[in-house]
Amino acid sequence: MLKPDPPPHRPVFGEPPPGVPCQKRDAAYAVIRSGDGRVAVVREDRRWFLPGGGSLAGETPEQTVAREVLEECGRRARGLQRIGEAIQYFYAPNDRCWYEMLAVFFNGELENEITGVAECELRWIDARAEAGVFFHACHAWAATQE
Repeated sequence: MLKPDPPPHRPVFGEPPPGVPCQKRDAAYAVIRSGDGRVAVVREDRRWFLPGGGSLAGETPEQTVAREVLEECGRRARGLQRIGEAIQYFYAPNDRCWYEMLAVFFNGELENEITGVAECELRWIDARAEAGVFFHACHAWAATQE
């Protein structure tokens, strides 16, 4: 009899205040590297993130990251390969609540052809030297995974 695969290792980032309830949130993000090893980040509300975001009802992580990259960057993602998962606790000031986010990360590339209007500013960073720009600590972690 085969044993089932063990659950994936999920590092945990952040911590809510004691006794504060957290809303569950599923999300997916892309780690997209340039030829010189820099990582794509997008800016939303003066904060920097990996391209990606929250899942819609019934979406797989693969569908979420493909949709979000297209919306945020105006280009399609290709060659998506799952690289890991993490839990991130954070306070969302716009929603005025704490979240427990299960973030799934994918390595990938951006297609050259612009297929839509980018909702966010795109920037390329050295993820190790500029890890402090990320709003979520789990994004800094994911950006350094191979």
